[in-house]
Amino acid sequence: MSKDEILSYFYTNSTNYGVKRTLIILMCGLITGMIIYLTYYITSEKIVYNRKFNWSLVTMLLITVIVMMMISSNIAVSLGMVGALSIVRFRTAVKDSRDTMFIFWAMAEGLCVSSQNYRLTFTSVLFIAIVLIISSKIPGVWNRYLLIVTGEGEPIDRAEFQAKLSPFVVSQKLRTANKDSAHEELILEIKTRGELNLDVIDELSSVSGIRSVNWVAESGETVG
Repeated sequence: MSKDEILSYFYTNSTNYGVKRTLIILMCGLITGMIIYLTYYITSEKIVYNRKFNWSLVTMLLITVIVMMMISSNIAVSLGMVGALSIVRFRTAVKDSRDTMFIFWAMAEGLCVSSQNYRLTFTSVLFIAIVLIISSKIPGVWNRYLLIVTGEGEPIDRAEFQAKLSPFVVSQKLRTANKDSAHEELILEIKTRGELNLDVIDELSSVSGIRSVNWVAESGETVG
């Protein structure tokens, strides 16, 4: 192979992407991205749903497709893209590990679409989406809560409190106890088989010495 043939191999397009073919690939990428979008929307357990982040997953998939199409079309361009991307630093902190998983999922599906392996693309995206949706709907064995009990005036009747709390919980741990001459506060971590309801508050509020009862559900790494 001569020098001119080697240079021609580097600089000529090894894959010809016409307008029609490019649009087909991008439409497949958009459909795949919308499946990821719906999966994130359905499985989101956050109080504040981040719609912008969800759309960024779709855009990230399409950008991955475009980058891979450029790399596969020309060897010289691929070397330049590697050099350009190596100096990019993304410093945005992703606080939720679940969001990181969706980012990698979008990038992986973008690679599948750009390779035009549509059978692998749609099989994998539907399978992962079904797994995530099913897993998000399966309830946990235990529900965890932080129970905050505040007393004022007379001391809290501990025996009566334990008698009325025990039927609702599987286990309990006292995490914090504060007491002075006028107030008393207990914070307990409790586990229940089902979800707590307002009957628990009514029962515990009737205990002598208790002024207020509050609970906070624990969900994963955050409380809310």
